[in-house]
Amino acid sequence: MEFKKSAVNAKDFKMRFNNRTMAERIMRAYNIWPSFPSISISGRACALNCRHCNGVYLRFMEGYTEPDKFLSAAYRHMEKGAKGFLISGGCDRDGRMLNLPKFLPAIKELHESGAIIKLHTGFADEALAAEIADSTDIASMEAVGDDETIREIFHLNCGVKKYKETFRNLKKAGIKYIAPHIAAGLHYGRLKGEFRALQYLREINPSTISIIVFSPTGGTELENIPPPTAETVKSVVSRAREIFPETHIILGALRPRSPTTGVNHDERVRMEIAALDGGISGIEMPSSEFLREARRRGWRIRHVEAYGVLPIDYEERVKSFYE
Repeated sequence: MEFKKSAVNAKDFKMRFNNRTMAERIMRAYNIWPSFPSISISGRACALNCRHCNGVYLRFMEGYTEPDKFLSAAYRHMEKGAKGFLISGGCDRDGRMLNLPKFLPAIKELHESGAIIKLHTGFADEALAAEIADSTDIASMEAVGDDETIREIFHLNCGVKKYKETFRNLKKAGIKYIAPHIAAGLHYGRLKGEFRALQYLREINPSTISIIVFSPTGGTELENIPPPTAETVKSVVSRAREIFPETHIILGALRPRSPTTGVNHDERVRMEIAALDGGISGIEMPSSEFLREARRRGWRIRHVEAYGVLPIDYEERVKSFYE
């Protein structure tokens, strides 16, 4: 569906979303582990050392730098019941994923064996995007809408144009499922460019939009920066829902969920409920309080053992069930 801002106002967007969900009213609750392991194809290496990450997140992924070892590990996971993989890693100074070209044949083999592949692409030109299209189900990358954030937080010497180009290349390559993630409050806990990123994503008609939230992380330059408020998160979700009334929008697992990331349990729940108020239709790793509130509001809960950007028509390939 093409979005035409001049023809439809924000109130109409919200009404259309609510009317659609009154008929369906399904809230998807995603549990990622152990069915979808996360693997870094750069090990712990990353040339960017972004201010919010500093390579810390790579420590929570299995790391491989040789395709044969990667494949052996992936097949062992599949023997134990894994259905697919999140494949990511660190980037070079130009924002391209380290080792990706040499790993693509192995990723393609894994994909052809039946594994569902979600790939964090990094920046991709047309040629790389075409290779990615042969190797993956879901292409994912952060959508950033502010040049200053790109320079200061990601340490990249480029601007928003580079992100737009990558999403266009992925779309042109014929990748059916493109699932951007937008980090609310990435610019020192404040909004700066999130709405602009949502606007330019109209061009690619994403299959799912994942709203993640800046989380102060130990070992990074921003570990003492307060996270965004629940209302801030709601504002990003609400804008996403206005622009994409029929798109699956989720609250991702990467968000403050514990005191180590700047929130207590009650604040975590408030953030989740605020996202519900804003218009999400799915959530990774929800609290029991969120599920109870969603049920109270008339949502039917469908539990899916996968990452939240799994295409809805793939759910028959994974474990999923209604409460």
